[in-house]
Amino acid sequence: MNIADFDEYPFHQHPTPFAIPFTSDIHFNDGYFCAAFADDWYVVAGIRLHPNMNVMDGFAGLSRAGEQRVLRASRVLRPHSTALEVGPLRLEIIRPLQEIRLSLEEAGAGFTFDLRFEARAAPFLEAPYRFRRYGQLIHDMVRYTQICAASGHITRDGESVTANGWTAIRDHSWGLRAGMGPKIASGGIERDEDEIDHRHFRIWAPFATDAYTGFFNTHEARDGTTLDFEGCLDFPDGRRVRLTAVRHSLVYAPGTKNVVGGEFSLMDGSGRWRDYHIRAAGTPADVQGLGYYGGWNDGGSAGVWRGIGPVVEVDRYPQGAALGRAGLTRLPEARRLGPTEFPCVLEGPEGERGMVHFEHHIFAG
Repeated sequence: MNIADFDEYPFHQHPTPFAIPFTSDIHFNDGYFCAAFADDWYVVAGIRLHPNMNVMDGFAGLSRAGEQRVLRASRVLRPHSTALEVGPLRLEIIRPLQEIRLSLEEAGAGFTFDLRFEARAAPFLEAPYRFRRYGQLIHDMVRYTQICAASGHITRDGESVTANGWTAIRDHSWGLRAGMGPKIASGGIERDEDEIDHRHFRIWAPFATDAYTGFFNTHEARDGTTLDFEGCLDFPDGRRVRLTAVRHSLVYAPGTKNVVGGEFSLMDGSGRWRDYHIRAAGTPADVQGLGYYGGWNDGGSAGVWRGIGPVVEVDRYPQGAALGRAGLTRLPEARRLGPTEFPCVLEGPEGERGMVHFEHHIFAG
């Protein structure tokens, strides 16, 4: 075992260097998902470490004008485990929990960017998620979400735009995540009730207005029963108002599960409901092209060993809410996830205006 510069700090939680996690589970990972958006400009990027696979990988995407462009990159993690860069993609922590920088150099994807994300509110630490299948712990993770403002520049085929305080979000999650790393079969004869995943409907929605920022996250069962809900509103004076419930009426592109508008209402601890209206702000994105859910050329997901690298893959394909299960054209439509990330314009109860990163998915089955 080798030590890294982080090992200088007295914050270890296990008798190993920081580069060696507390568990040997190959699905342990730690990383970031970031997005910045304005009217029909939608940039997503992230980097993730998979220490038990000795892999660092990352992704970048740009959705604009009915097209999604994506880049996936992977490299060996050690010995450079503290350098958050893979191929042309780089993440720099400038001020922890306050400011980061994300950049993508030209690498055949047809777009580049250099963006700084500055926090508009404190992070929201989401409830841990744990789930077992036939007794095996397959999910055990935690995430915090933060609303930011993005500044910098983006280019696409010579077209350039300057981001000046764009709405932006980022999350940081770590733990066990069965959908990342090599697939491992697990089975059994019968499951306990708490081993059955009843989630059918998901909304994960960080947003920013000209007056305050907010976030909520919910899952529902097939019959519409709320399985979980959490969220908050953050005001410029430092107040944080906890949210307790949501109701919604979403509008989908005809014949699809893709959001183009609608309404949602949020209730706070005092029982007050706040009503919000949303409408699509351009081209949505799917995360499969970014490498999730078997989106790599080898059919695997993030966290799979692909060599010392850096290995870089690029794709571009039509994208839009009206296209249904749009995605990687090399995959048959039945295997495409379709868009799940919907940047939307938002209007609040007092006329406040802003944007929301509306992540929404209706699970198959």
